[in-house]
Amino acid sequence: MRRIVPLLIGALLLAALLLLHFTRVLDWNWARESQGDSQSPVVYVGAERVDTQPSELYVTVSLDDASFARLTKLNDRFMAQYPHIEVHLRNEAPGSLSFEDWLTAGKRGDAPDVMLLNNALVLPLAVQGYLKSVDALMTGDMLTDQLAGLLEPLRWNGYLWGVPADIEPYLLFWNKDMLAELGQQSPIPDVARLDETLKKMADANAGEPAYFTNLSPGDLHQLLIWEAKFHQGEGKFIALKKAEETGGAPHLEWLNNHAEYVSGIPLSQPFKLSELLIDNRLLSAVMTWGAYSKLNKGVQEKLILDSEGLSYPWLNGSSFAISAGSKHDDDAIIWIEEMTGAANSDAAFGDAGKLPVRVSLYGEQDQLAFRNGPMPPVWWYEALNAKQPEGENALADPLWPLRWQQWETEWRLHSGDGELRIAEFLAAVTSNHQE
Repeated sequence: MRRIVPLLIGALLLAALLLLHFTRVLDWNWARESQGDSQSPVVYVGAERVDTQPSELYVTVSLDDASFARLTKLNDRFMAQYPHIEVHLRNEAPGSLSFEDWLTAGKRGDAPDVMLLNNALVLPLAVQGYLKSVDALMTGDMLTDQLAGLLEPLRWNGYLWGVPADIEPYLLFWNKDMLAELGQQSPIPDVARLDETLKKMADANAGEPAYFTNLSPGDLHQLLIWEAKFHQGEGKFIALKKAEETGGAPHLEWLNNHAEYVSGIPLSQPFKLSELLIDNRLLSAVMTWGAYSKLNKGVQEKLILDSEGLSYPWLNGSSFAISAGSKHDDDAIIWIEEMTGAANSDAAFGDAGKLPVRVSLYGEQDQLAFRNGPMPPVWWYEALNAKQPEGENALADPLWPLRWQQWETEWRLHSGDGELRIAEFLAAVTSNHQE
């Protein structure tokens, strides 16, 4: 019996040591504030092991009130799921942060960890060294779930610098009833055919003003889409270079010579656009999805999309980017992944009409895979998933946003007050061209 007692005591001690060991390894209390055993709790994002050390993440966006309220709810849910990450959201008024503001923040080193940037600003900031690559996020399913037409303009030097968050492209529509009246069964392909159609239109609407297109005052996006449709030459207006550097601008000169046939209704006044379309006094219009969706169903049914007017769908949208100075880029990647997930993109479309930016939300036959609610037309998927032509990425130029601001200002000055002065506009942007 005396021989057995030491063996029993030894077995009990060994069992206690093993129990203590497994208790420390499993560490059930992930929420505790003190980690006395120096073993950091972890979470798994995909196949990656991510340490959950406490951190603070600063995020700056520029959203309308409804969109920011939606983001705030998503962020609250995120912090409940990842209690070690405290996220501070800051919302600036839409349009209040310029390219110069982001440059200044980058130079001072006080840019937020995550920024919601206009797509046109991502590469100009990246080429100057103010952003971190997001390639660590863009792997596996996350990468294959991105739309090519939105992702390629965010790629430079072999790396991706932003994650698409929202998009509202400008597209060119034609009044099919008016086309039929003028002997056209499809969108007009070139300026020569447009010239012929304009003569027929003038004869058919004698005594009543009729227009072949609408250009809202100050909306440079519209002029860009119109130029892309009828441009003939090697250079591209998207580069915002001098006319002589882009093969001239005969199509814009033609537009200037026929300015009396161009209406100037702001997109914020859909009822006025509807009136012209219903009365067959407006042949074509460049508008955003938001403007198109505000037209009543009868007017929408009168419009056909120009498949050759799907240029630059990425331009009027935003992407999340990570500041080069961020010390919490791992946490930033987790946050961006959660905010841009397919489920959140689905909800944003249902609540606010924001177009989905994830492939998985587009089902068979290019139809959006939503169970309930409205669905955008099939052509959205085709436009957003089309790759950009080689050499089209004009955004990898640090001066491009400055030129855009300059051109937009000049266009506002020369397209308002009911007058369209394209020749003066071209002269102004040529003489004041940013070098």
